[in-house]
Amino acid sequence: MDDSIFAEIEIEPKQPNHNATGGTALRFFVPSSPPQAIKPRVTDPIREKFYEMRKLASERPFARSDSELFYRQARFMEDFEDNYEGNANFNMYYPYYQNMGYEYLRTYFTWRTKVRHGDIQPASLSYIYLYIYELLSGIGTTDPEDGFEKLLTLWNNVPFIKPGVEKYLSKWFKDYYVFYLTRDAGMKGDDSPTYPFSEFIEKHELQKYFSLTLLFNENTDNKLEIWNSVSGYDITNSRYYKDGNEQVLTECFNAVLNEIREFCKKRSTRLEDLLIYNVGRKAPWQPFKQALFGSRVRQNDREIKISEFERYQCKNGQWTASLPIYYSSQRDFVGYIIKKTEACLRAETKYKYKLVAEMKPGSKPFRELQRPAAKRAELDKTIEKAVMDFYKSIHRIAVKVDHSNLARIREEAYETQEQLIVIEPDESTKTPQDTPQDTPQDTPITLSFADGWKALKNILTDTERQALFLALQENADIKAFANEKGIMLEVLVDGINEKAADCIGDNLLEIDDEIILYDEYRENIVSIVCNLTT
Repeated sequence: MDDSIFAEIEIEPKQPNHNATGGTALRFFVPSSPPQAIKPRVTDPIREKFYEMRKLASERPFARSDSELFYRQARFMEDFEDNYEGNANFNMYYPYYQNMGYEYLRTYFTWRTKVRHGDIQPASLSYIYLYIYELLSGIGTTDPEDGFEKLLTLWNNVPFIKPGVEKYLSKWFKDYYVFYLTRDAGMKGDDSPTYPFSEFIEKHELQKYFSLTLLFNENTDNKLEIWNSVSGYDITNSRYYKDGNEQVLTECFNAVLNEIREFCKKRSTRLEDLLIYNVGRKAPWQPFKQALFGSRVRQNDREIKISEFERYQCKNGQWTASLPIYYSSQRDFVGYIIKKTEACLRAETKYKYKLVAEMKPGSKPFRELQRPAAKRAELDKTIEKAVMDFYKSIHRIAVKVDHSNLARIREEAYETQEQLIVIEPDESTKTPQDTPQDTPQDTPITLSFADGWKALKNILTDTERQALFLALQENADIKAFANEKGIMLEVLVDGINEKAADCIGDNLLEIDDEIILYDEYRENIVSIVCNLTT
């Protein structure tokens, strides 16, 4: 036999053949083409890397979850870099490596390589979410703080990324804080981490995404912005708001909230109780919902207090949460408070367009209280009074006290006193009738009580005497009188008291919730203002 190469083919004949026995296949030996040298197979190390990554899916196929597989594959590919020149668009819900083809994987890892070197280019949204999933799981980070900074870099510095991830990433920020940034907080009597969530929000300017968390925080400055974000009435679209009244509305709303707190306190309830129905019992909690998340970070036992109504607890690696349950009419109720505040302020400022605030019938916050109709009317009065008092306060004329004038007034008072002092005769000229036997000879020279009131009458201004006259009347509005005269009520009262102290050695008035006149001096005050009439 020569060295020719043959191919052997067995054929089952359909019909009997004289060259074949029954049931025996014929054998044909056909010479093939000339022999070809076998070239070594070209290997693709990147393709091989992807193949090794995919093999992880064959381990425990019926016991693993997508999140677990994603985490293991992400760890396997953590340090991989690429420089692919292609660009394959990718669109997938819950993107992860196992369901991505060769070109998609190369496009993604090339984009990720550039991101890690500070060059963030536009990319398919699914690639961006895949990178976020990695950061949430601690892939490509040195520690949780580093991971959070990388998330913030995407959030703050890349305008084409934020609109696509804003809905979910804003929620995941809180989960990241609870799961990672409080990991060193223990359950040793202090249920608050060393880095309060309110500070976390403020530092990273995330207030508008956590309005419900900050709703009852009395230390926040932008209360109107926070409350408006959960309101059924958007005040920023109001004509009055846009007419340059943003600042005054903001300050007025702060005053209204303070009054509502007092309104609730007097009725043995709280502002929070008008919006929060209850706090739910502890229920299992999974961080980073709607994300592919896997992490092997050890979780210490701890309890995290986000607010008075929101707590998270980790016990033996298992998380639970107690979350507030808000009334379904919460947005309507908040909207009513904001709209009522604006309506009252429009009325006070005599704005050309009026506004009417109405509450939907059967609002739950009031329905849960006793006598809901009465409570509603009382709340309306509380808001109206708060707005009225606020408006008066910002239009009060501030009076600068010139202390040199006070000194001059005192000098004039002293001169008046000297004129009223009765000088006792010289000892050598006294007669026995001039010196009563039971009067000590060294009695000091003093101003009599009656003369003190005369001196006070002489140095009081007309405005001060009119104020004293009003103080004698019941239900007189001295504050309105002071505003009319262009002087702060406190300054007016202090001026009267200082002069009284100089002349009679005591104050006449006291400011509490109202002006109080000391009863023991009522008749004396009548005597120095008797020439005034109503």
